[in-house]
Amino acid sequence: MKWYYVVGLLIICLIVVFYFTDSQVITSDIIRPEKIVSKREIVYDTETYKKLAELWERYYDVYPSEDAYANWMYATRYTGYESYFELLDKGLKRYPANPVLLYLAGMKKHGASDNDLGRARLEKAVAIDPTFIDPWFALVINYMSQGDEERTVLALRNILDGGAMAEELMDLSFNILKILDKDAILITNGDNDTYPGWILTRVLNIRPDVMIVNRSLLNTDWYPKYLIERGLPGFITEKQLEELRSSIFKYYQEQSLKKPVFNPYADTLISRLVDSSLEEARAVYFSSTLFESDIINRYCENGRFLGLVTLVTPPVRSYTDDLRKLFSSWLNDFRTGGLDSWSLAHSKEAYAGRKIIMNYAAGIWQMRDSIRDHVPELRQELLNWIHLHVERSLHPDWRNEIKNMWKPLTPTVDNHNRCPIHGSHK
Repeated sequence: MKWYYVVGLLIICLIVVFYFTDSQVITSDIIRPEKIVSKREIVYDTETYKKLAELWERYYDVYPSEDAYANWMYATRYTGYESYFELLDKGLKRYPANPVLLYLAGMKKHGASDNDLGRARLEKAVAIDPTFIDPWFALVINYMSQGDEERTVLALRNILDGGAMAEELMDLSFNILKILDKDAILITNGDNDTYPGWILTRVLNIRPDVMIVNRSLLNTDWYPKYLIERGLPGFITEKQLEELRSSIFKYYQEQSLKKPVFNPYADTLISRLVDSSLEEARAVYFSSTLFESDIINRYCENGRFLGLVTLVTPPVRSYTDDLRKLFSSWLNDFRTGGLDSWSLAHSKEAYAGRKIIMNYAAGIWQMRDSIRDHVPELRQELLNWIHLHVERSLHPDWRNEIKNMWKPLTPTVDNHNRCPIHGSHK
């Protein structure tokens, strides 16, 4: 063999060795990141989503696939990156039949009444993958905006049948509905305190007399009219709504202020709704899950706090009678299967259901003085309820706060030997 053949062969071998060694170094630290899911299930802060988006981008560069791209985009959605929609469009052109990308693209004009393209993408996503439930949440809103009651209920039914609402979320909404007066109006905030209530009242026919109003949707141009058509007091006309939206927008322009991303019109409309409800003697409640604002805080300060909700219209009973009614339901009618479940007890810290637990604990804690002064005979039973159903899922600091508020009482029940799989149905 001639010498230059030998030299050439050695060079080729060196190149091959270098390439595969370098590739191994590049890919050895690339680990598949965690699957990205809706904030209805797992809630991280923005920085964590930025890190997850970076990890999925690196993973996609080494192992390109439509699944990796979809996870990258799902994480990027929660980061606030300006390039998100551009990257999403590129991904959809590359993978036009990916349900997650179709869903994310369908959310571009979420809540708008003129969202035919978005609705078509969402419907295509569930047609491709019937097990993918996320698009049904958006389709509920799309069908509502079109006044299509039949499809709205069908979409809610698909969410229920798909098991997308955790049991503790359904339990919380059920428990809230149990303590409301007849023909009440309940103001809610987001997905996890709204969809379960819609499913209960509109699909399962539990407390159908209660009207659930989503605060965020009040910012759209169609939702107030939709609510009035479904039986809510006529708190605003189409002309008044148009004038209101124009005046608020003009105010922010004249003051050189940036229009708020959340609820620029909703809280003003809530004030009008409360006033209109007074004329029809319908009780209005704010869910304890509402985000704070000046208007919301003002109503809550002047309202009657009842553990999981605040009554913001004038009460019809004495405070003591209201507390007895509240805690009679709390102790005898509340469902706790989700609270007692194995999945919740052993869930990760970012699991959305853990935040729901805090509503019960915070509600009781805020009412500690009222319980002592007005219904002291119920203190032991309420302490036992918290000990059985909530305590083990609380952060240790909160657990100590709850324990201290009952002193000198101690639990008279044992929660350590209970089967956590099925829980209690009470």
